[in-house]
Amino acid sequence: MTDPLHIQLAARPTVDDWQPDCVMDGYQQATIHLGHDDEGDIVATFVRRDPSKLPMSARWRRQRFALRGHRLAVMYVHGWNDYFYRRHESEFWESLGIPFYAVDLRKFGRSLRDGQTPGYIEDLHDYAAEFNALRDLVVAEQGEQVRILLVAHSQGGLSSVLWLNSQRPHHVEAVALDSPWLELQGNRMFRILSTPVVQAFQLGGGKTVMPMRDPGFYGRCIDCETGGDWDYLRHPLVDPQRFFPRAGWMRAIYNAQAEVSRRLDIRIPVLVCTSDRTMLQPTWDEAMREADSVLDITAIRQAALNLGDVVTLATICGGLHDLSLSRPAARRRYFRIVADWASLMAWRRVIPPAHLRTALDAVAAAGSHVGGVNPDVGPDAKS
Repeated sequence: MTDPLHIQLAARPTVDDWQPDCVMDGYQQATIHLGHDDEGDIVATFVRRDPSKLPMSARWRRQRFALRGHRLAVMYVHGWNDYFYRRHESEFWESLGIPFYAVDLRKFGRSLRDGQTPGYIEDLHDYAAEFNALRDLVVAEQGEQVRILLVAHSQGGLSSVLWLNSQRPHHVEAVALDSPWLELQGNRMFRILSTPVVQAFQLGGGKTVMPMRDPGFYGRCIDCETGGDWDYLRHPLVDPQRFFPRAGWMRAIYNAQAEVSRRLDIRIPVLVCTSDRTMLQPTWDEAMREADSVLDITAIRQAALNLGDVVTLATICGGLHDLSLSRPAARRRYFRIVADWASLMAWRRVIPPAHLRTALDAVAAAGSHVGGVNPDVGPDAKS
């Protein structure tokens, strides 16, 4: 017998005022109330840099764009078992004068409430509620002329393309996907053949835990204590052991990927960035520090061609699954490609080269030595 969630969404979600962020100093968070389900109130959380604490150079560049009639912004969506904590990513865009907004989706990170099943959802289309609300907030704060670049990672990328295809959201001019989970590890045929297995587990209830073990190799690549560049993993906001792949959630992923395989009709430019190498194996290898050890990049790139008529594929040599967390050279290459592409395809405005070089130098130098995260809370980075 299945146990589907009965979701009742609010007709008009309400958003609280901005408050100091509970994770990162110098940031703000705003809670949006989406409705309720069998597990209680459904909320999402928006995150931005505190405008009053921006460096003068960033404020001046924002004003410079505004005076020329160029209102620009970035919306960021995280992946599975994740939430927004990538300070270096927001600082990159803000340093260019481009406001950056992120969302912690329902039941992730700042949005997870007691008694809720972490990350659980039965239809990725439901995330349209928080996507629409964040888009509306960006437009309200940045003005009707704003041009938004959507940046989304892994499961967030899969959820985002469904939203773009079904809702055709206004003001979103282009989308840049960071290793989006467009297809299962392996290929479309493996997903089709394994669908009955997921359905069998779902007979025991949508929240039945799937026997999918995470060997922890990706976290090992990220954490500064095990050779990575980041201290993020040492400050979990929630216990990572609570995040389990569940049958109802896995079915939602399969349904979304099947929808992609039947071809979407996204009518804005799409950029799909992946590493140049996949390493999905049961034993550790140091080469994983410069590869995607979570998803199959070949399957992603093949599925990307089903997204729309204007799709650009970019390969980041030596990139990790989350390309923004890669080693400095690959990280710099990723941010440069997204910024150059967005200037042409999303904003149709060239970012001054000197400003871009400075921002790239800073993001390449980012890492655990930068700090700035509240030691009492933080992330568990996954796909």
